[in-house]
Amino acid sequence: MSVFHLKYRPEKFDELDLPEVSEKIRKIAESKEVFQAILLAGPKGSGKTSSARILAKAVNCLSPKNGEACGECENCKEIERGNSLDIIEIDAASNRGIDDVRSLKENAYLAPIKLQKKIFIIDEVHMLTKEAFNALLKLIEEPPKNTFFIMCTTDAHRIPETVLSRLLKINFRKGNQDELLGSLEKVVKGEKVKISEKAKKKIVSNSDGSFRNLQKNFNEIYLQFGETIKDEDVDSFFAQNRGEYEADDFEKDLREGRQKEIIEKLEDMAKKGVDFGEIRMKWLEEFHQKMLIDLTDEFIKKIIEALIRAGELEKSAGIEQLPLELMVVEMGGKQETRFVGGQTRNENQEEKIDREIDKVAEEVEDKKEANVEMPEIELKWPEVLSAVKPFNHSVEAFLRAARPKKIDKDGLLIEVFYKFHKDKLEEQKNRKIVEIGLDKVFGGLVKFRCVLAEKKPEAKNETRDTRNERQDVEDGKGGEIDKVAEEIFG
Repeated sequence: MSVFHLKYRPEKFDELDLPEVSEKIRKIAESKEVFQAILLAGPKGSGKTSSARILAKAVNCLSPKNGEACGECENCKEIERGNSLDIIEIDAASNRGIDDVRSLKENAYLAPIKLQKKIFIIDEVHMLTKEAFNALLKLIEEPPKNTFFIMCTTDAHRIPETVLSRLLKINFRKGNQDELLGSLEKVVKGEKVKISEKAKKKIVSNSDGSFRNLQKNFNEIYLQFGETIKDEDVDSFFAQNRGEYEADDFEKDLREGRQKEIIEKLEDMAKKGVDFGEIRMKWLEEFHQKMLIDLTDEFIKKIIEALIRAGELEKSAGIEQLPLELMVVEMGGKQETRFVGGQTRNENQEEKIDREIDKVAEEVEDKKEANVEMPEIELKWPEVLSAVKPFNHSVEAFLRAARPKKIDKDGLLIEVFYKFHKDKLEEQKNRKIVEIGLDKVFGGLVKFRCVLAEKKPEAKNETRDTRNERQDVEDGKGGEIDKVAEEIFG
């Protein structure tokens, strides 16, 4: 069986899910003006690539009508088969360097083999390097004859202004409920599926406004339950894919100050491969509905604000669950942070906890320096994180996003990737907490210092739980996480 999002991919302007986008792109196709470089900007799954392919077909159609491709001529059929040598699709996330753009430029100056125009569809164009953008700029400033550049992006703000100013920009958006229901209904009718309106709305609400997510989820539900889909089938599917941690349970745990338990649940969800971006958006929608029901619930408002900040942090956090974990620390920092002796931290105990930390830190300071080598540091680093966590969850989170680099006569060197993390770890109180954690593991004083890494980390094995960590932050983008973190931790 065909994958639904491919099987039901729009083939004409009239079939696009966003009516205002359909009209704009049609006008470009039928316009007498020559647009040689456009930008389709918007969230994932909003129809950018489908629109680019429809436009590529329309500008090459031999018998267009009102800008729409006829679908019958030789050019249309060749493009629909996907074997035209004049339609070049490039993934800028994988082909992002200056050499890749130079190769594109050489190709662009070659005349079309068969079609009227050679079309370059560049997906995720914001991923190009600075040097590659400079090379691309020269190309779109003086584009070769009979070429057409269609660029797609989910992050238009990352495109240099010099390039952006030379592109005709069309903004895409997330689909609303009616548009998403309409898109789903096409598949339901096409596959002759029996499903209730309630179940369809449930699928729509879990799509995060993405037409592609909508089709993907429905495809998986169909494969699992067949042509007759019950309400409970849909509930079961999404509960399973969310790691069975509902917004109501999350709220209850937050209200009761169960920070540790929440973070443990998030870590368990990470091991299961849960998409935290989808979880966050689903929770955000549910808490939004809660707020509309009770506008006086200040706690719900705080959750919504924290979820929004977590969304901003997602762009730069290398550990997928980290934004939500930091949110948990923010929401319950004075309610449930445990320390020595298993005592519970609350607002009235802050001074008592500080005195306890100072006392333990003095005891550590009086001890001899621990005789420890780097292999042992690396091996037992997860134990250090566990020893620090009871004193302060946020310090543990900062350490988990860092890594031990080397040990020398001056002590342990810890490499961190964001200036804000470095500043916080070097604060006197937090420094004491880290040294206490090191002492608990290595049985003596281990002095440390932090150094800011020259580059953000690339994909590597995470020290804790030997889990694969993804870090796709570009050099120089640390400011985003710094800003958000400052908002969270003051």
